[in-house]
Amino acid sequence: MTQDHDCLHRFFFEDANVRGVIVQLRDTWQQIAHRDDYPTEVRQWLAQVAAATALFAGDVKVDGSVSVHLKSASALRLVFAECSSQGDMRGVARWDTFDAIPAVPDDLRGAAGILALTVMRANGEPKWQGMVPLEGNSLAAAFESYFNRSEQLPTSLFFAFDGKSCAGLLLQEVPAEGGIARERDAAMYEYARTMAATIESDELLNLSPHEILRRLFHEETLRLLDAQPIRFQCRCSRDRAIGILRSIGPEETAAALAESGERVTVTCEFCNGQYSFDAIDIQQMFSGLDQDAAVTRH
Repeated sequence: MTQDHDCLHRFFFEDANVRGVIVQLRDTWQQIAHRDDYPTEVRQWLAQVAAATALFAGDVKVDGSVSVHLKSASALRLVFAECSSQGDMRGVARWDTFDAIPAVPDDLRGAAGILALTVMRANGEPKWQGMVPLEGNSLAAAFESYFNRSEQLPTSLFFAFDGKSCAGLLLQEVPAEGGIARERDAAMYEYARTMAATIESDELLNLSPHEILRRLFHEETLRLLDAQPIRFQCRCSRDRAIGILRSIGPEETAAALAESGERVTVTCEFCNGQYSFDAIDIQQMFSGLDQDAAVTRH
């Protein structure tokens, strides 16, 4: 392992409009994975989605966050990961045990599999969202299909996972003007994609980004930007938990309190953080809403 783990690294080809991102997650991945008792097959999906989300966060220039949402009607019901422009990441998966977990996207045919990529601004407003059917013989192929369909950007992705860590490599041809420059960019992208396909999983997981780029593209001039740290960080809070209870309404919240006896507890699905509220807390949160409504009516 290297000190470059839990970082994303952007790089550019100096002589062509081709860019890339490398991400290696160890501690961040383990923080995500240890939040639930995920089966091995679910961990594989979640690890790849987490690596992909970090790659896309490094590829998209926005002050906010990038999230990847995979859902289907199969035993693998949901896989979700989110990474902010500050490097805060979280992720979660939901599955049923009544059937086998699908191995590749093509196994989800007939199960209404959907792959969505969403970019949110820092103020919580969506910048854009793309959505495509989940298909292909690998999750990398599904993401590549997404970029070809939704963004019309030639994109290649490579993932690695060994249980303890996950990693990803993204290559993308940046739009350019036509003519010779465009032909040169396309040729360089095809060359880079071919070379990147030779990388072994243990290399992507364990070599430093400098060494990975040297081994793959030693004949090219590249510019490697400073590393950006990635860390597990949930965005849950007591205020968000109050918002959830308020959205449920006073009647249902009171019913939950009566059933539990003394407190209503809201549990975060990402970090398992718990926020408890007694009868006085609940009375105060809803009496505040009543006062606001009275002021509005007046």
